[in-house]
Amino acid sequence: MNNLTSPQIYNLFPRLLGSIDNWDEHLKRILNMGFNWVFVNPVNYTGFSGSLYSIKDYFRLNPLFALDEKDEISWGSLKTLITKCHAYGLKFMIDIVFNHTAIDSPLISEHPSWFKKKWVVIEKSSGNKIKFFEKDEKPTEKEYPSKKYEIKWQIANPFAINPKNADEIQIWGDLAEIDYNSPDVDSILDYWKKLFDFYDVLGIDGFRVDAAYQVSSKVWKKLLSYVKNKNPKALFYAETLGATLDQYDALSDANFDYIASSSKWWDYTAPWCLEQYNKYRKFAPSISFPENHDTIRVAFETDGRQDIQKFKFFFSSFFSAGLIMPLGYEYGFKNKIDVVNSSPIDFEEPRFDISDFILTVNKFKQKYRCLNEDGEIIQYEYSDLGVLILKKCSIDNNQQILLIYNKDWRNSHQINIPNLEKYLDFSTFIFQIDLNGKNEKIDGLQFNRELKPNEFLLYIQSKE
Repeated sequence: MNNLTSPQIYNLFPRLLGSIDNWDEHLKRILNMGFNWVFVNPVNYTGFSGSLYSIKDYFRLNPLFALDEKDEISWGSLKTLITKCHAYGLKFMIDIVFNHTAIDSPLISEHPSWFKKKWVVIEKSSGNKIKFFEKDEKPTEKEYPSKKYEIKWQIANPFAINPKNADEIQIWGDLAEIDYNSPDVDSILDYWKKLFDFYDVLGIDGFRVDAAYQVSSKVWKKLLSYVKNKNPKALFYAETLGATLDQYDALSDANFDYIASSSKWWDYTAPWCLEQYNKYRKFAPSISFPENHDTIRVAFETDGRQDIQKFKFFFSSFFSAGLIMPLGYEYGFKNKIDVVNSSPIDFEEPRFDISDFILTVNKFKQKYRCLNEDGEIIQYEYSDLGVLILKKCSIDNNQQILLIYNKDWRNSHQINIPNLEKYLDFSTFIFQIDLNGKNEKIDGLQFNRELKPNEFLLYIQSKE
């Protein structure tokens, strides 16, 4: 299974496993599910919060995962694990976090010009930061009286505003924003280049770029060019979840190999998902997922329904060229992954095991070119709103697969299609296919049958 044409990624979440010497026992299992990449979230030394994404020292291994203090410096255990991955035919991907550091990183005192500074309003009674202002703005005494508030010029923390309520602001006080408009930007880039050199020695094959849209396309082009000049096969996957459309557009020429898909949140009806997919597939193919380390677990949302667990994995495989799945999805884990607090004691007892199904889907995906590309996807209107009819095409439009899905998870639906050629319009035979490899030529093009809750059917047509 190591010859899949697109990245099928297993997220080996490090906090659930602890020391790296516990990780390699999962590699054969990952391979046997048909994955060709192993991805781990940041394993660097963290700041005071303990969040994997609050990095204090990029060149030191997190003690939670290192074998000992010597290993924290040498990263020998991770290099050994990567060597084992390669022996299995698995490539290894790591998270990179370049838009911020931990607020207690020594880089702040060593290179203060690398970091953004902003005016911040602090509530005196609680000590909480309540609002940041941009450089060309300053809060006034009239708006924030000194009896109640303190106004400071300081290192900026990243924050997010609730789009439904501008007064609700979440500030990540454990983080410090990096300033890529700094006059010393070249020295920032030199630091990241040294880190990439360090990762290259470890044998790392690819990088998931956390919050890629928070850093300019100009910066990414320089860094990706540097890495790919040394290793043309290095893969860069841009995490773009939560980006505005303008931020998506700004990344369009950054030369990322893959971008993140938002299909996990699609209701299989609203037009936004396909509009986004068909627009941005033109600059990079996407990677879908049924859940990730930031989302609620599917098994929790569905009270452990295996049929939904299976379909959501299949749909991720169908929708995007690549897919990624976190540790525990195959077992129906219900507890949300926590980048600050998860530990090996949170590794749950399996509620079920769909590993064989995942292997079947990954093998199925391998067979069809249009499932390993981001060609056009077309959604067709159907009189029954409980039914999804979706067609995915290869980029050269020589292959197309039709998905007919009962998206009602509780009720059966009768589906009547007078002529499948309405959707599959090549002048060649149409075949019904299933995940187990069965191909059956369709003689009659009329389709009339009942689909059970969450049941789906697949049809393929090729010009070749």
